[in-house]
Amino acid sequence: MARYLTLERLGKSAIITLSNLPANLLTTDGLNELTATLQALNADDDVRSVVITGAGDAFFSAGADLKQFAAGDKAAADVVLQAFANALQAIRAYRGVTVAAVNGFALGGGLECALVCDYIIAERGSKLGLPEAKVGLIPAAGGTKTLADKVGVSWAKRIILGGEVLSAEQALKIGLIEEVVDQGFAKIVAVSLANKVAGQGPVAVAAARKLIEDSPNLNLDEHLKRERAATLGLVGGSEQLEGVAAFLAKRAPGWAQDDDD
Repeated sequence: MARYLTLERLGKSAIITLSNLPANLLTTDGLNELTATLQALNADDDVRSVVITGAGDAFFSAGADLKQFAAGDKAAADVVLQAFANALQAIRAYRGVTVAAVNGFALGGGLECALVCDYIIAERGSKLGLPEAKVGLIPAAGGTKTLADKVGVSWAKRIILGGEVLSAEQALKIGLIEEVVDQGFAKIVAVSLANKVAGQGPVAVAAARKLIEDSPNLNLDEHLKRERAATLGLVGGSEQLEGVAAFLAKRAPGWAQDDDD
Protein backbone atom coordinates (compact mmCIF):
# COMPACT_ATOMS: atom_id res chain seq x y z
CA MET A 1 0.00 0.00 0.00
CA ALA A 2 1.33 3.41 -1.00
CA ARG A 3 2.50 5.68 1.80
CA TYR A 4 3.17 8.92 -0.03
CA LEU A 5 0.25 9.08 -2.45
CA THR A 6 -3.35 7.99 -2.87
CA LEU A 7 -5.01 6.68 -6.00
CA GLU A 8 -8.67 6.92 -6.94
CA ARG A 9 -10.67 6.26 -10.09
CA LEU A 10 -13.34 8.51 -11.56
CA GLY A 11 -14.80 7.20 -14.79
CA LYS A 12 -11.90 6.52 -17.14
CA SER A 13 -9.58 8.86 -15.23
CA ALA A 14 -7.19 8.06 -12.40
CA ILE A 15 -6.41 10.69 -9.78
CA ILE A 16 -3.02 10.55 -8.07
CA THR A 17 -2.83 12.70 -4.95
CA LEU A 18 0.64 13.45 -3.61
CA SER A 19 0.25 12.96 0.11
CA ASN A 20 3.22 13.80 2.30
CA LEU A 21 1.74 16.54 4.46
CA PRO A 22 2.13 19.30 5.26
CA ALA A 23 4.02 20.34 2.09
CA ASN A 24 3.79 17.10 0.06
CA LEU A 25 7.57 16.94 -0.19
CA LEU A 26 8.99 14.48 -2.71
CA THR A 27 11.22 11.83 -1.15
CA THR A 28 12.98 8.97 -2.88
CA ASP A 29 10.38 6.53 -1.61
CA GLY A 30 7.53 8.80 -2.66
CA LEU A 31 8.98 9.24 -6.15
CA ASN A 32 9.41 5.48 -6.47
CA GLU A 33 5.74 5.06 -5.54
CA LEU A 34 4.78 7.62 -8.18
CA THR A 35 6.81 5.77 -10.82
CA ALA A 36 5.28 2.40 -9.97
CA THR A 37 1.75 3.83 -9.90
CA LEU A 38 2.09 5.48 -13.32
CA GLN A 39 3.59 2.35 -14.84
CA ALA A 40 0.67 0.30 -13.53
CA LEU A 41 -1.85 2.81 -14.89
CA ASN A 42 -0.10 2.80 -18.25
CA ALA A 43 -0.74 -0.93 -18.46
CA ASP A 44 -4.43 -0.56 -17.52
CA ASP A 45 -6.54 -0.11 -20.66
CA ASP A 46 -9.54 0.98 -18.56
CA VAL A 47 -7.72 4.18 -17.59
CA ARG A 48 -7.48 6.81 -20.31
CA SER A 49 -6.11 9.81 -18.41
CA VAL A 50 -4.32 10.72 -15.19
CA VAL A 51 -4.75 13.76 -12.95
CA ILE A 52 -2.00 14.61 -10.44
CA THR A 53 -2.78 16.87 -7.49
CA GLY A 54 -1.69 17.48 -3.90
CA ALA A 55 -3.30 16.60 -0.59
CA GLY A 56 -4.75 19.47 1.39
CA ASP A 57 -5.36 22.97 0.08
CA ALA A 58 -1.99 24.67 0.61
CA PHE A 59 0.52 22.63 -1.42
CA PHE A 60 0.56 20.77 -4.70
CA SER A 61 4.15 19.96 -3.77
CA ALA A 62 6.99 22.06 -2.38
CA GLY A 63 9.45 19.81 -4.23
CA ALA A 64 12.29 17.68 -2.97
CA ASP A 65 12.82 17.17 0.74
CA LEU A 66 16.01 19.21 1.24
CA LYS A 67 17.04 16.99 4.15
CA GLN A 68 18.12 14.57 1.43
CA PHE A 69 20.84 17.07 0.39
CA ALA A 70 21.82 18.42 3.81
CA ALA A 71 24.93 16.23 4.20
CA GLY A 72 26.33 17.12 0.78
CA ASP A 73 26.63 13.42 -0.08
CA LYS A 74 26.93 13.19 -3.88
CA ALA A 75 26.08 9.49 -4.04
CA ALA A 76 22.96 9.95 -1.93
CA ALA A 77 21.95 12.99 -3.98
CA ASP A 78 22.32 11.01 -7.20
CA VAL A 79 19.88 8.41 -5.86
CA VAL A 80 17.32 11.18 -5.36
CA LEU A 81 17.97 12.61 -8.83
CA GLN A 82 17.51 9.19 -10.42
CA ALA A 83 14.22 8.74 -8.57
CA PHE A 84 13.08 12.10 -9.94
CA ALA A 85 14.18 11.12 -13.45
CA ASN A 86 12.27 7.83 -13.25
CA ALA A 87 9.08 9.44 -11.97
CA LEU A 88 9.03 12.23 -14.53
CA GLN A 89 9.81 9.81 -17.35
CA ALA A 90 6.87 7.68 -16.19
CA ILE A 91 4.62 10.74 -16.49
CA ARG A 92 6.00 11.53 -19.96
CA ALA A 93 5.65 7.92 -21.07
CA TYR A 94 2.01 7.60 -20.00
CA ARG A 95 0.06 6.76 -23.18
CA GLY A 96 -2.95 8.97 -22.36
CA VAL A 97 -3.33 12.55 -21.23
CA THR A 98 -1.91 13.83 -17.94
CA VAL A 99 -3.21 16.92 -16.15
CA ALA A 100 -1.65 18.65 -13.16
CA ALA A 101 -4.24 20.15 -10.79
CA VAL A 102 -2.18 22.69 -8.83
CA ASN A 103 -3.79 23.53 -5.51
CA GLY A 104 -1.39 25.81 -3.67
CA PHE A 105 2.39 26.00 -3.89
CA ALA A 106 4.09 24.12 -6.76
CA LEU A 107 7.79 24.70 -6.21
CA GLY A 108 11.03 23.08 -7.35
CA GLY A 109 10.52 19.41 -8.12
CA GLY A 110 6.79 19.87 -7.59
CA LEU A 111 6.59 22.30 -10.50
CA GLU A 112 8.89 20.07 -12.54
CA CYS A 113 6.36 17.25 -12.11
CA ALA A 114 3.57 19.54 -13.29
CA LEU A 115 5.61 20.75 -16.27
CA VAL A 116 5.83 17.28 -17.79
CA CYS A 117 2.04 16.90 -17.71
CA ASP A 118 0.06 17.77 -20.84
CA TYR A 119 -1.93 20.54 -19.12
CA ILE A 120 -1.60 22.50 -15.89
CA ILE A 121 -4.68 23.85 -14.12
CA ALA A 122 -4.01 26.11 -11.12
CA GLU A 123 -6.27 27.48 -8.42
CA ARG A 124 -6.33 31.16 -7.52
CA GLY A 125 -3.82 31.76 -4.74
CA SER A 126 -1.41 29.15 -6.08
CA LYS A 127 2.28 30.00 -6.37
CA LEU A 128 4.63 28.47 -8.91
CA GLY A 129 8.42 28.63 -9.15
CA LEU A 130 11.79 26.92 -9.35
CA PRO A 131 13.69 28.48 -6.43
CA GLU A 132 16.47 25.89 -6.11
CA ALA A 133 19.24 28.48 -6.59
CA LYS A 134 18.25 30.02 -3.24
CA VAL A 135 19.74 26.97 -1.54
CA GLY A 136 22.69 26.60 -3.90
CA LEU A 137 21.10 24.06 -6.22
CA ILE A 138 19.46 24.10 -9.66
CA PRO A 139 16.42 22.36 -11.11
CA ALA A 140 17.66 18.85 -11.82
CA ALA A 141 14.61 16.99 -13.11
CA GLY A 142 14.53 18.72 -16.48
CA GLY A 143 13.17 22.04 -15.25
CA THR A 144 15.75 24.18 -17.04
CA LYS A 145 14.48 22.75 -20.34
CA THR A 146 10.79 22.15 -19.72
CA LEU A 147 10.29 25.64 -18.32
CA ALA A 148 12.26 27.28 -21.15
CA ASP A 149 10.33 25.25 -23.73
CA LYS A 150 7.05 26.41 -22.27
CA VAL A 151 7.61 30.08 -21.44
CA GLY A 152 10.74 30.99 -23.39
CA VAL A 153 14.35 31.53 -22.39
CA SER A 154 13.90 35.03 -20.95
CA TRP A 155 11.12 34.07 -18.55
CA ALA A 156 12.91 30.84 -17.63
CA LYS A 157 15.96 32.89 -16.65
CA ARG A 158 13.83 35.30 -14.65
CA ILE A 159 12.12 32.49 -12.76
CA ILE A 160 15.15 30.24 -12.20
CA LEU A 161 18.02 32.73 -11.90
CA GLY A 162 16.00 35.30 -9.98
CA GLY A 163 14.08 32.83 -7.88
CA GLU A 164 10.83 34.53 -8.85
CA VAL A 165 7.66 32.81 -7.66
CA LEU A 166 4.61 33.53 -9.81
CA SER A 167 0.95 33.80 -8.95
CA ALA A 168 -1.48 31.66 -10.91
CA GLU A 169 -2.56 34.74 -12.84
CA GLN A 170 1.03 35.62 -13.78
CA ALA A 171 1.68 32.00 -14.77
CA LEU A 172 -1.37 32.05 -17.04
CA LYS A 173 -0.27 35.30 -18.68
CA ILE A 174 3.11 33.90 -19.75
CA GLY A 175 1.74 30.50 -20.80
CA LEU A 176 3.13 28.47 -17.93
CA ILE A 177 -0.32 27.10 -17.14
CA GLU A 178 -3.46 26.62 -19.23
CA GLU A 179 -6.22 27.77 -16.88
CA VAL A 180 -6.88 29.47 -13.54
CA VAL A 181 -9.86 28.28 -11.50
CA ASP A 182 -11.37 29.15 -8.14
CA GLN A 183 -9.98 27.52 -5.01
CA GLY A 184 -11.18 23.97 -4.56
CA PHE A 185 -11.94 23.44 -8.25
CA ALA A 186 -8.58 22.46 -9.78
CA LYS A 187 -9.17 18.72 -9.48
CA ILE A 188 -12.74 18.97 -10.76
CA VAL A 189 -11.74 20.97 -13.84
CA ALA A 190 -8.70 18.76 -14.43
CA VAL A 191 -10.84 15.61 -14.38
CA SER A 192 -13.34 17.23 -16.74
CA LEU A 193 -10.56 18.03 -19.20
CA ALA A 194 -9.01 14.61 -18.84
CA ASN A 195 -12.31 12.81 -19.39
CA LYS A 196 -12.74 14.52 -22.76
CA VAL A 197 -9.95 12.25 -23.97
CA ALA A 198 -12.21 9.24 -23.40
CA GLY A 199 -14.22 10.35 -26.43
CA GLN A 200 -11.18 10.21 -28.70
CA GLY A 201 -9.52 7.21 -30.30
CA PRO A 202 -6.72 5.97 -28.00
CA VAL A 203 -4.33 5.12 -30.84
CA ALA A 204 -5.08 8.39 -32.61
CA VAL A 205 -4.45 10.34 -29.40
CA ALA A 206 -1.07 8.67 -28.96
CA ALA A 207 -0.10 9.36 -32.59
CA ALA A 208 -1.17 13.00 -32.43
CA ARG A 209 0.57 13.56 -29.12
CA LYS A 210 3.85 12.22 -30.53
CA LEU A 211 3.63 14.53 -33.55
CA ILE A 212 2.84 17.57 -31.41
CA GLU A 213 5.74 16.90 -29.04
CA ASP A 214 8.19 16.31 -31.91
CA SER A 215 7.06 19.32 -33.94
CA PRO A 216 9.54 21.90 -32.50
CA ASN A 217 12.44 19.76 -33.72
CA LEU A 218 11.11 19.18 -37.26
CA ASN A 219 10.90 21.40 -40.31
CA LEU A 220 7.55 21.62 -42.06
CA ASP A 221 8.38 19.11 -44.82
CA GLU A 222 9.55 16.45 -42.39
CA HIS A 223 6.61 17.05 -40.08
CA LEU A 224 4.12 16.71 -42.97
CA LYS A 225 5.76 13.45 -44.04
CA ARG A 226 5.46 12.03 -40.54
CA GLU A 227 1.89 13.25 -40.19
CA ARG A 228 0.90 11.60 -43.47
CA ALA A 229 2.62 8.35 -42.52
CA ALA A 230 0.93 8.34 -39.11
CA THR A 231 -2.47 8.95 -40.70
CA LEU A 232 -1.99 6.12 -43.19
CA GLY A 233 -0.94 3.92 -40.30
CA LEU A 234 -4.33 4.57 -38.68
CA VAL A 235 -6.39 4.00 -41.85
CA GLY A 236 -7.84 0.51 -41.97
CA GLY A 237 -7.14 -0.17 -38.32
CA SER A 238 -9.90 -1.38 -36.01
CA GLU A 239 -10.03 1.96 -34.20
CA GLN A 240 -10.40 4.01 -37.37
CA LEU A 241 -13.03 1.68 -38.83
CA GLU A 242 -15.04 1.75 -35.58
CA GLY A 243 -14.74 5.52 -35.29
CA VAL A 244 -16.04 6.23 -38.77
CA ALA A 245 -18.78 3.58 -38.48
CA ALA A 246 -19.94 5.08 -35.18
CA PHE A 247 -19.97 8.58 -36.64
CA LEU A 248 -22.03 7.52 -39.63
CA ALA A 249 -24.41 5.57 -37.39
CA LYS A 250 -24.68 8.56 -35.02
CA ARG A 251 -23.59 6.55 -31.98
CA ALA A 252 -20.69 6.67 -29.56
CA PRO A 253 -17.64 4.63 -30.58
CA GLY A 254 -16.83 1.59 -28.49
CA TRP A 255 -13.96 3.21 -26.63
CA ALA A 256 -16.14 6.12 -25.47
CA GLN A 257 -18.98 4.07 -24.04
CA ASP A 258 -19.47 3.68 -20.31
CA ASP A 259 -18.32 0.46 -18.71
CA ASP A 260 -21.90 -0.55 -17.89
CA ASP A 261 -23.32 0.15 -21.41
